[in-house]
This record gives sequence, C-alpha cells and structure tokens, in this order.
Amino acid sequence: MVSPFICVEFDGEKAFDVINGQSTQVVPSRTEESAPLAAFCDPKGRMFGSGRLLVIDKLLHFITPLDQVDFLLRQLSPFLNLSRVSAKISDRPVVLTQHTNSNPGQVSNDGKIMIVGEFGNTAWIIGDPNASHETEADVSRLKSGLGFVRSSSTKLCIPQQAHYQMLGGISFNKGCYTGQEIIARLEHLGQIKKYLWIFEGQAVPMGGILELDHSLKYPVLDYVNTVSGSVALVLAPAAIASERLTHVPFDITRQVEGQRPIKL
Repeated sequence: MVSPFICVEFDGEKAFDVINGQSTQVVPSRTEESAPLAAFCDPKGRMFGSGRLLVIDKLLHFITPLDQVDFLLRQLSPFLNLSRVSAKISDRPVVLTQHTNSNPGQVSNDGKIMIVGEFGNTAWIIGDPNASHETEADVSRLKSGLGFVRSSSTKLCIPQQAHYQMLGGISFNKGCYTGQEIIARLEHLGQIKKYLWIFEGQAVPMGGILELDHSLKYPVLDYVNTVSGSVALVLAPAAIASERLTHVPFDITRQVEGQRPIKL
C-alpha cells in the first residue's frame, strides 16, 4: 500500500524557533531520542495540521498526512519566509506498521532506518524503501484514539476535542504560539461540548461527513477505508448516546499542571 503519510523537512538556522512559535509542542529542546505529537492551529485554536516532530541529522522534521501537507505549508510559509527557513517533503519514505515493542514518541535509530513508536501498538518506519504501509496499523491507531488533520477536516477541531491533551500533543508550560490563548483558556476554564468518538461501519464518503442516527450528520477528523467499510474518528457531542459510536479507550481529563485533573 502506498503510504498516505510523508515527512516534512525544515532547514534553516531559526527552524526550531519558528516551529516552536507556531506549534502546540516545545521544539528548541528536541533531541533525536523523542518525537512528540504536535498540532498547528489558527488564531481560534483550530487545527490545520498535526503529526509528530522529530530530529534527523540535526534537522527538524514533521510526520503528517500527505493530503494535508500543501495547506499546512501554505499556512506556515509567512513565518518560514520571514526567518529564512525552508520546508520541503523529505525523500525518506514514511510508513506506519504494527509494532508491539515501541512506546509512543520513542525513537530508535540504526543510522539508516528510524523507528518511531505510535499509539495502538504501531510504529513509524522512516527511511526503509522496502517497508510497506499497513492498513491495519492505521485501524489500530484510530481505535487508540489518535487522529490527524486531513484535507477534509482542516480547522475542524481544537486540540482538546481531538484528545491531544491526553496523548502528549500539547505543552501547557511553553510560551505563546498561535491559538495558545484559546487552548489554554479551554483547559483552565472551559468545558468540551464535543470530542472525537470511534466509528466502525460504512465507508466514509467524500467530504468526510457521516450521516448517522436518524439523519444526523457528524464530521470526520481522520479515517481509513478497509475491505469491510471504514474506521473513523468522528466529532460528536460529549453527551451523545449512540449505538454507532464508541468512546476512546481512555478517560478524558484536564491536564493543567498544579491542578487536579477534572473529568470533562
């Protein structure tokens, strides 16, 4: 299967600082041993890109869906150009495979091939031309509750609606970044009225809108088509009672340091 993911390479003296100012994750202290989940947001806190940040040969990289990369780079280009940072799709192939012995975000590197652990007992294989992307690995990732922004779901979710606070995708200790005020306010004072649910069934139509429960329509953040239908992460009310949607496999809490987590 052709991989639906790629790796973006950022090059320039200020690359780490520029991405730090735009992403939900701390970037300047990144090492080659870890690859944290991160999102890029608009001023309203809505995600227009997401994936994993990692360092390869001292350059910052970002694993993200291929179908969203053009929009992501267009949104980032004013900041990149101002700081003389270039961005291009790396020639290193990226695939997701089943992998039971890796932890999410943990990196191993033998000098040629990198393995980055992912949720759902899966892992990213980077730089191996013989590795194949596995549909079942995407299924496992989605069932673990991790979805990425796709071309049909641009600016659909605030990171907390996609559970990124539970998956290590938001740093609440870093400085300002685009969308940070909205995201921090929601974590401290707000309450999530919608978040992602897991759906298994009919194929997701073009446009990423599922019609369920007496013709109610629910937008899809991320999905994979299988031989029997689709597995998807669907944005729906937090209090919904639907036989078609199941909860993600973890409790959802606030993650503000110094405060007792509150179930939303």
